[in-house]
Amino acid sequence: MAVKIQEGFALFSKRMDAKAFIEGEDESLDNMESQKMVEINKERDERKRKLLFDNLDLIMRHRDEIMKTPRYAKIDVHYALRGGGAYIGPIAMQRRFSAAGVPVTVGVTLGSLLGIWGSATYKVDCSCGNTAYIRSFGGSPLTGMSVAGAICPHCKNEIHGIRSRPFGDYVRQVQNALDSEVAEVSQAFISGTFGKVRELCSLEKMISELKLREYREKQ
Repeated sequence: MAVKIQEGFALFSKRMDAKAFIEGEDESLDNMESQKMVEINKERDERKRKLLFDNLDLIMRHRDEIMKTPRYAKIDVHYALRGGGAYIGPIAMQRRFSAAGVPVTVGVTLGSLLGIWGSATYKVDCSCGNTAYIRSFGGSPLTGMSVAGAICPHCKNEIHGIRSRPFGDYVRQVQNALDSEVAEVSQAFISGTFGKVRELCSLEKMISELKLREYREKQ
C-alpha cells in the first residue's frame, strides 16, 4: 500500500537545503536492482578468480598457446590481480575511455595477465623449486615500499610478505597492459573493425577445452 507523505513548506525547504530527498517508489526499485547487480557481479568475479587460480597449472602449461589464440587471450580477467597504494587507494584493473565518442571499458585480459606474469617483477621462487606468480600487492607511491602475495601453480603454496621490489614496478606493468588494450580498441574504431562479430570464449569454456585436449592426448 502506498503511503502518502504530508509536510509543510517550512519542513520541505529544510529538507531540500539538507539535500534529504525523498526517494520515489520507481527510483527506489531501480536503486535496489542496481545494488543487486553490483553484488552479483562481485560474487561472479570472486568465483572466476578462484576458478582461475585453481586451474593456474593448466593455464601456465598452455601459456604460449593462449597468448597466440585471440579467443583465449582476450578473455577478461580484471579480477585476477589486486593492488592498492597508500593515499591512492585500489589500483584499477579496468579503464574507461571514449573512443570516437563511444564510452568503452577495457580491462586486464588473460593475454595481458600472462604477459605481466612473464616479467621478473611478478615472479618469485617457490620452496617447491618452481615459480610462483604475484596476485596481490600493496605499497606506497611515496616511499616505493611494497608487500605482495603470490601463488605457485605447481604446489598451490601461497607466499605472503614479499617485499623485494618497488611498488611502482607493480603498478607500471598494469598500466602498460591497459595502455595496450586501450590502443588496440582505439585502432579497432579507426579501422572500423570494432564490434564485428567474432567467436567469444569464457574462462570456463577455455578451461574445459584445455582439459579435454589434455585428456585426449593421454589416450
